[in-house]
Amino acid sequence: MKLHLSLFTLILLITTSISHADDYVWGEEFKEGDIISAETFNQIFNTLQKLNRTPKDSDLLGTWSCSSIESSSNFAQNISGWSQQGFLWALGTPQQLTMTASGDNPSIQSPYTLVTSAPSPFYVSNEGSSATYSLFNGTLYVAGLKSHHNCINCGSDLHQYTVDIVSDDRFLLQLITLDNSPYGILSDYIMCDSAVAVPAAATATTATNAQTLVNVTWTDNSTDETGFKIYRRLSDETEATELATAVTASPYSDSTLTEGQTAYYSVAAYNDNGESAKSKVVSATLDSIPPTVASHSPTANQAVARTSRNLSITFSEAVKVICPTGDGNALCGNAGITSVGSSGKTYGYIVSPGQAGLSFSGSIVGSAETLNASDTITVTVHKEWIQDANGNPMDADYTFTFTTGS
Repeated sequence: MKLHLSLFTLILLITTSISHADDYVWGEEFKEGDIISAETFNQIFNTLQKLNRTPKDSDLLGTWSCSSIESSSNFAQNISGWSQQGFLWALGTPQQLTMTASGDNPSIQSPYTLVTSAPSPFYVSNEGSSATYSLFNGTLYVAGLKSHHNCINCGSDLHQYTVDIVSDDRFLLQLITLDNSPYGILSDYIMCDSAVAVPAAATATTATNAQTLVNVTWTDNSTDETGFKIYRRLSDETEATELATAVTASPYSDSTLTEGQTAYYSVAAYNDNGESAKSKVVSATLDSIPPTVASHSPTANQAVARTSRNLSITFSEAVKVICPTGDGNALCGNAGITSVGSSGKTYGYIVSPGQAGLSFSGSIVGSAETLNASDTITVTVHKEWIQDANGNPMDADYTFTFTTGS
């Protein structure tokens, strides 16, 4: 009898699920003559059954609150929510994970989906994550999970985790495989506890200046939400406050900002059980003033030598060069914000899309070329190619001319 009691005492000490038993005080040892309730025995045997069988899809479905450990990241110090714990990095604030079945088939036949709040417990980043997964023989195969900074073609990434079912309310994931990137920052170890069935967190949040208002958009990952709450913090505030509730769908338009005011937004889905974790924080500055050309060289109608090659353009504010949507210009995939031409010769002034700054300089012609004699050269800055930092395009094309000597 003592042998059996010692065995059960050991099980009680190592099994977290039985901490809910009404007749057991954690850390207390059984004594001769003690009686263990049927409820406690059932918890013991149910837990042993879980620990000694292969995990099932149903063990993982639902809403979870997850913490993580990462052992080798060089980026965690720059990520909100992660902090150094000795030689490890820990995601101290648990994040929401929602795992959803795609139908009646098991996940190995029809992959299921997972969505997290931001930051993700799966990798060190300010982003949330979403992916598909299949469970097979105690291993979780996760596809399309973002795994490193500047991730390219993340949809082809496939990662594996061992699944350890601790109890009805807890499971553990341990990373088996790493991605091929030298910048791998996937969490090594993830611990998830059952959470109240609030909606899945929103992802892919954006905030965009629209001159008279800011549009906030997000991806809805839940089917059981009552609505969404929009949280906002202004640049001169220390904490975010609820800006709007009962928002039914993306986008939400904030028309209460003043010119030049910057705001930081996050979104949470909610239902009768509560609200999801907030999405990642995004920001936008209300700006209704479009950029203009402030100066250029050569100046308008200036006469330059035929050997002159330099051309520079300065804007009223820092701008970025973009490739216009639907633009058929052959330069679009390559480069080009200005077109330079004359009656006798076509010149080129090239600036690549993606470049940003206040001023741009380049060569009108190649190093082995000269300008045509007595020529009038027209330079056009196309409005479709120029936006300021807040997304405002130029109102109109800007054109100027200069001449060449004989």
